[in-house]
Amino acid sequence: MASKEITLLIVDDDPVVTTALRAQVNRIPGFRVVAIAHTGREALAAARRFAPRLVLLDLHLPDISGLDVAHQLRRPDCSPTDVIVISGRRESAAVQAAMQRGALYYLIKPARTGTVEQTLLRYAAASAHLSAGEGMVEQRAIDRVFRSLHLDAVVRPKSISAATERVVLDALAAAGRDLSAHETAEAVGISRATARRYLEYLADRGDVVTSLRYGSSGRPQHRYRFCDS
Repeated sequence: MASKEITLLIVDDDPVVTTALRAQVNRIPGFRVVAIAHTGREALAAARRFAPRLVLLDLHLPDISGLDVAHQLRRPDCSPTDVIVISGRRESAAVQAAMQRGALYYLIKPARTGTVEQTLLRYAAASAHLSAGEGMVEQRAIDRVFRSLHLDAVVRPKSISAATERVVLDALAAAGRDLSAHETAEAVGISRATARRYLEYLADRGDVVTSLRYGSSGRPQHRYRFCDS
């Protein structure tokens, strides 16, 4: 997660919803609600005053629609901000319209507490990936950002332990080059089959970059390199 606090504006016409969301968000480390708005005009005024990094936006508002709010948040007189929609509208047209106006994600009400927390943590992770680097970024780094942002996460199987996963990653990082499953197994002290299982899992998750090397036999050898971008 980025070390800088993520400030957040909640926009919903229902005070019960905004109160619940504020409590949820303020329990998540690294996030702080800076304002609540119950109308579109209040939302735009709060965005200009507080310049939040993220807006949780309902589409049904009493004065102007949330879609119009999202569009106006892109105006030059508003500080750059990201938008995640939380709405009861389920029509595909509403989802598409929100995306066209820059929404990073779309949650359907009622969203569970765990879903809101997971979405915000993944937003923070994506922001951290971008803010950690300087200058140009590689495609694999961009891929990792979008995987984080859009919840395309690989669930850790029961056969994968966090401790061994860390040891395998550390071995790849220490090598400073690509390794085969056999070389990784020798470096870590596990079987080749176990090393291959961990390496494929880490590759699916985006932490390891895979490549093929063709030897004299003509059979390709899978190589794995730590993704440090």
